[in-house]
Amino acid sequence: MSRVKRQHLWANLSSAGPWKTEELSARWFLRAILLPIILMVLMSGCVSLPRTTLSEADQDAAVIEGFSGIRFWGDGPAGELGLGGSMSRPQMRSGRISYLVLSGGGSGGAYGAGVLAGWSAVGTRPTFDVVSGVSTGALIAPFAFLGSSYDPILTELYTSGVAETLFKPRPAALFFGSAISDATPLRHLVARYVTNDMLRNIAAEHEKGRRFFVVTTNLDAQRTVIWDMGAIAASSDDQALDLFRDVLIASASIPAVFPPVMIDVKVDGKRFQEMHADGGATTQLFTAPESLLASADIDPPIKQGKVDLYIILNGTLDPEFESVKSATLAIAGRAYSTLVKTHARSTVNATYALTQRAGINFNLTYLDEVVAYKITDPFNTDYMRRLFAIGHQKAVSGNAWRKRPPAAGSNM
Repeated sequence: MSRVKRQHLWANLSSAGPWKTEELSARWFLRAILLPIILMVLMSGCVSLPRTTLSEADQDAAVIEGFSGIRFWGDGPAGELGLGGSMSRPQMRSGRISYLVLSGGGSGGAYGAGVLAGWSAVGTRPTFDVVSGVSTGALIAPFAFLGSSYDPILTELYTSGVAETLFKPRPAALFFGSAISDATPLRHLVARYVTNDMLRNIAAEHEKGRRFFVVTTNLDAQRTVIWDMGAIAASSDDQALDLFRDVLIASASIPAVFPPVMIDVKVDGKRFQEMHADGGATTQLFTAPESLLASADIDPPIKQGKVDLYIILNGTLDPEFESVKSATLAIAGRAYSTLVKTHARSTVNATYALTQRAGINFNLTYLDEVVAYKITDPFNTDYMRRLFAIGHQKAVSGNAWRKRPPAAGSNM
C-alpha cells in the first residue's frame, strides 16, 4: 500500500466523531483497532516477536516454577474454583459469602470505581469474601478486595487524568511489534500501586479464607484462565510480585492495543512461554466456571440464601440504536461491539439462572444511560469523571442495584 493511501486511511480513522457508550474494547475496535488488524492480516511480511511455544498436548502439564495451585481453566471442572477441589472454599466468616464481580470495559471502569466509592460513603459496603476481575475490572479488583480505605487510590486512577498516559499509539509498531501501543506506561502504573506491601495485605486476607481471582485469556489455547491472586501473594517465591503484576497487566492488555504478556512455564523440565492477553477476549466477567453455569445440578450444593452476588458491569447492557454507515469498517465495528455486548448479556443471564437454581442473592449494576464518547480519545478524563460521578450517585442514592438482568424484566 502506498504512503498516500495509508495517510488517507488514517485521516479517515481520526475523523470519527462522538459515539454512544459501548464496551471500550468494542469502541476501540470500531475504527482505531480494526483497520490495523486488517492491515496486519493482509501484509505478508509482518514481523512477529520470537518466543518458545509449547504444544497443545502439553498445555495441561505446564507449570510456573515456584508456584502450585494458583490457576485453573475457566472451562474446567467447577470444583477447581474452591467447591471441593484443589482451591479451598472461601470461609463463611459472617455466616454469609459476599462475592463481588468486576467486568471489563476499559475507561468504563470509572463507573465501577464510582459505585464502590459511593457504596463506601453510605456505609453499607460489605467486606467481600470473593472478588473477581476482568480487564479494567482486574485493575480495580486489588483495591476493592482490600477494602474502602483504598477508595482514594481508585478515585485517583479513574478521575485524575493518569489514565490518559496509558494509550500511546504507534502505527509503525503494528508491522514490527505485537501491538499499536507501548505497554510501558501501563507497567509503570501497575508497579506504582501494586507493591510488596499490597501483596502482604492480600496474602493476610487470603490466609483468613478470602479469595481474589483475575481472568486472562491464553491466546494459544483460546481458553479462559482464572488466577488465584491471593495464593500468588501468599506464596514464598521471590517472583510473586512480578507474576502478580504480569497477570494484572495481561488481563488488561486488549489484543493489538497492548502487547500480550508472556508467562514462563515448564513442561518436563523444558522452558516455554504462554501468551496471555485481555480476559475480555473470552469472557467479559467471571462469576463461575462454565461447567457450573451450564449445569442443572450444583454439587456440592450451595446453602440457600447464604451467598450475596454483586456484579458491577463497567459498560452498557441495553441495546443502543445507531444508523450504521454502509461501509466496511463501520459494519465490522458495529458487529464486533454487538458481539461484545451480547456476550456480556449472555454471561449475566446464565449467572442469573444459576443464582435462581442455587438460592443466591443476585445484584447487578451497569451503566444504563448514554454518555458521549470520542473514539480518538479513549481515556478522556472528563468522560471518565462523568462515569465515576454516575456510579457514585447511583450508589449513594440507593438506586445502583437491580435484582434481575434486563432480559428477566426490570426490578430494582
